[in-house]
Amino acid sequence: MTLYCKHFHTTQVTDELMDTPTSRDRILTAGLSLFLKDGVETSSVADLCRAAGVSNGSFFHHFSSKDELALEIVLALRREYWDFILTEMEPHADAFDGVAGVIRAAFAYQSRFPDRYKLGRSDEASWMRGNEHRLREDNAPYRGRAARWIAAHAAAGRLPVLLPEIYGALLFGSPHWIILNAHSGPEPTDFEASRDQLVATIGKALGL
Repeated sequence: MTLYCKHFHTTQVTDELMDTPTSRDRILTAGLSLFLKDGVETSSVADLCRAAGVSNGSFFHHFSSKDELALEIVLALRREYWDFILTEMEPHADAFDGVAGVIRAAFAYQSRFPDRYKLGRSDEASWMRGNEHRLREDNAPYRGRAARWIAAHAAAGRLPVLLPEIYGALLFGSPHWIILNAHSGPEPTDFEASRDQLVATIGKALGL
């Protein structure tokens, strides 16, 4: 999967991107741009072909449908997000620093790239239905990275032994819930206060 990843203050690309973009590369890049700008539902195959500079036949040679292209892009955005937050957790030998790092990174990604975050979390979209196995398979390496870091700290007595689902809810689910429900109350969400209170609350819950 080829996708331009604009984070860490630079323009990066996945390993599969060659020096000269292929037609598939161009379709993916055009798809990301159009889906972020206009949404998946309102972007047509004709729009995608025009933006990518490819023929209709070339599009369907690489992707069976617009929905397949959207799924491919969403999976890449999720990988981008996981990499972004886990790299702020994994280097830390101190458990609290790692916990704080991953929570702060979740808020930072959403703050810097709100449209990418929203598209990457298109869980309820019609074109995401029936692809649960793809999501699980794609998430597995990142769940493994998080589990290994947590297990090492738990084995050393720096973190309590809890079910993986509990750590998932605390470290990854809580920031997502706050971001997803932002501004749903009578007052605008204070993201900095929410982030700092969440870090302190989860740290206390874990005995850190």
